[in-house]
Amino acid sequence: MAEYADIVEVELPEKAARGFPVTVTVGIKNLYSGTIGIMVGGALEYGPVPWPSINFPENWANIPAGQVHRFTGQFIMPEFDATVHIYSYWYGEGTWHLDDEETRRIKVTEVVYDFVIGYPGVVPV
Repeated sequence: MAEYADIVEVELPEKAARGFPVTVTVGIKNLYSGTIGIMVGGALEYGPVPWPSINFPENWANIPAGQVHRFTGQFIMPEFDATVHIYSYWYGEGTWHLDDEETRRIKVTEVVYDFVIGYPGVVPV
C-alpha cells in the first residue's frame, strides 16, 4: 500500500509485436494532505539484468492533494513476453522515496499484414 504516491491505473496493451513501440499510461494519486512532487519509473523484466527502462518524457510533477496525474511513457517491445514493472516515488526531505509498485504482463505477437504484394491488375488466386 502506498504512503503518498498511489498507483491507481496502468494502461498498456495485452500484446505487442516485437520491435514496435508500446505506449504505457500510469495514473498516480497524491494521498498526502498538500501538494507534493511525485515521480514515475518503470522497467521491463525479462532476461538478464539490467532490464531496459521505460522512457517517460515527463517523469515527475507537483500534484495537488487528492489529484491523479497521468504519466505517459514508451518502450520497444522485446522479442520475449515481459513483465512491465511500474514504480512511484514521492519527494520529501531532499530526496525521492520509493512508494508503490505495480506489474503487468505483456505478450509478444507477430505482425500480420493486411495486404497482398503483387502487380497492378493481377489478382492472386
